[in-house]
Amino acid sequence: MTLSEDRPINDRARELLDEHRDSIYRRTDHMFAWLMFFQWIAGIGIAMWVSPYAWAGRTQYVHPHIWSALIVGGLICSLPILLAKYYPGRAITRQTIAVGQALASALLIHLMGGRIEAHFHIFGSLAFLAFYRDWKVLVTASLVIAVDHVARGLLWPESIYGISIFGWQRSVEHAGWVIFEDIFLIYSTWISRREMTVIANRRAEMEKMQAEVEREVTERTREIELQRLVLQESHERLERQTEELRKAIEASEGANHAKSAFLANMSHEIRTPLTAILGFADVLLETGDIYKAPVERVEAIETIRRNGSHLISLINDLLDFSKIEAGKFQVENLPCSLHRLIADIRQLMQVRAEEKKLNIQVEYDGPIPEMILTDPTRLRQILMNLLSNAIKFTHEGSVNMKVALVGKAANRKIQIDVSDTGIGISDEMCDKLFQPFTQGDGSMSRRFGGTGLGLTISKRFAGLLGGDLTILETSHKGTTFRLVIDPGPLHNVNFQEPETTASVPDLEKSKPSDTKNVLRDLKILLVEDGPDNQRLISFLLKKAGAEVDMAENGELGYQKATAASGAGSPFDVILMDMQMPIMDGYTASTKLRSDGYNGPIIALTAHAMAEDRNRCIEAGCTDYTTKPVDRAKLIELIRFHAEAASV
Repeated sequence: MTLSEDRPINDRARELLDEHRDSIYRRTDHMFAWLMFFQWIAGIGIAMWVSPYAWAGRTQYVHPHIWSALIVGGLICSLPILLAKYYPGRAITRQTIAVGQALASALLIHLMGGRIEAHFHIFGSLAFLAFYRDWKVLVTASLVIAVDHVARGLLWPESIYGISIFGWQRSVEHAGWVIFEDIFLIYSTWISRREMTVIANRRAEMEKMQAEVEREVTERTREIELQRLVLQESHERLERQTEELRKAIEASEGANHAKSAFLANMSHEIRTPLTAILGFADVLLETGDIYKAPVERVEAIETIRRNGSHLISLINDLLDFSKIEAGKFQVENLPCSLHRLIADIRQLMQVRAEEKKLNIQVEYDGPIPEMILTDPTRLRQILMNLLSNAIKFTHEGSVNMKVALVGKAANRKIQIDVSDTGIGISDEMCDKLFQPFTQGDGSMSRRFGGTGLGLTISKRFAGLLGGDLTILETSHKGTTFRLVIDPGPLHNVNFQEPETTASVPDLEKSKPSDTKNVLRDLKILLVEDGPDNQRLISFLLKKAGAEVDMAENGELGYQKATAASGAGSPFDVILMDMQMPIMDGYTASTKLRSDGYNGPIIALTAHAMAEDRNRCIEAGCTDYTTKPVDRAKLIELIRFHAEAASV
């Protein structure tokens, strides 16, 4: 029985020791059973070939007592053999074997005629009996041997000493040798039993440890099984949630896709008529004796332009916000001169500031990197929005920009504070100023206009540029917004002191002051399905000196372009609307390029999403511009590509 945790170790050790000793007893009993049987057989052989010479001298003669001794020897051996077979391990068995083995030694000595060599059998018998590791067995055998020696020494000395004279010294000497051997055998037995006890104690301790380990393993296994069940349940729940989330994402992506498609189509449908509205409003303001027109008429045209521009701004904000909400807005990190970008923005916004007699001041707090790695388009959009708001809400005073490089080592940031001396922002509105469609309150929107998306989009852009946009401070004396962006790696980048900043190019001077005859002698194919836009764009191009041919769809445009090329007088530039009936501009451009047409094709489309430009370029267009038409930009774009193609 193994050791349980509650059972004392000593009890189990005693039990193990008893089991071990019983095993030794049984094994030794079986050994002596065979040994005594062979001794009896050996005794018969000795009686037949040795005893006659021992007892009768040179004449072989078997004395009758020899046969009697053999019969007695058989009886001596029979009882121990029977006990070893039927009662092994018991004390009576090993004590009987001890007596039998001692008598067997006495019989051998008798058969050998008392030869001194025969007495060594006694030592062998005691040594074999020591296998029992029981000192009592040795004592019993020694007592039998002692009695045999004394009795036969007195009564029949010749049978034990080989001579007929009794001598106490012989018995004492023999007893001394037996006692001498018993001392060593009993000591070795005691050592062996002590080792057996130690082994039993260690085994008991090991069993106890094993029981504890098994209990611990059982508990851990049960805990692991419970945890496995919990994990399995969690895994199944997670799979269900994942499936639900996947369906929700698919539904959300579908909704975002539908919303993006709706916004794109809405943008296209609004931009297309706005192209004609804003374009013809410009035409009305620039043609004829407009200075002789009634003031109310001029104001009405200006109102059309202003509201059209506001509508374009609204559409742009909605498209940007839609992309950001869908998580598909990505920024491009390009090398950018921060000095030049700020100078460009300042000069551009200064025109609007001067309308309110304001001045935009730019201050550099220390040197800044000559080039940074950021998205210049989005950075420009953020700064223009901040400056636009500052100008909008400031009636007198100034608008200031403070630029600095802050932070240390790899955590350096570009920090731009835009401050105004405007009406400030209430604490209540500060908390929700960056929420979409929130612009102060309703009265602010009515007074100052705006969609309420500008700051929301700017803050999202700032996050995409590795920084943030926050309100640093605000009061009735003005407001300061702080923009922080990541400038990218600054290793091996030169730093510019404010006074070494490159001079700001005069954009107004760089623009052509008059577009008349800029496109003189250029032959342009306008592929446009809208009649109003056909009239507007052809009017602008003809006014710039170009010869304009028109096609109502992509199929006609493809035919005219192919025919002109085949006649040896290809068009200098093709303006291609991308969404048209019969054949759209994408297909027409692709077919022209597949036919080997090398002339410039400029996509002119109301699709203003970022991916629309890539789609146009992939279709084979050389460049891309959007509706409503920026007259100066369009004419400059045509001139640039016409000159590039002629080189």
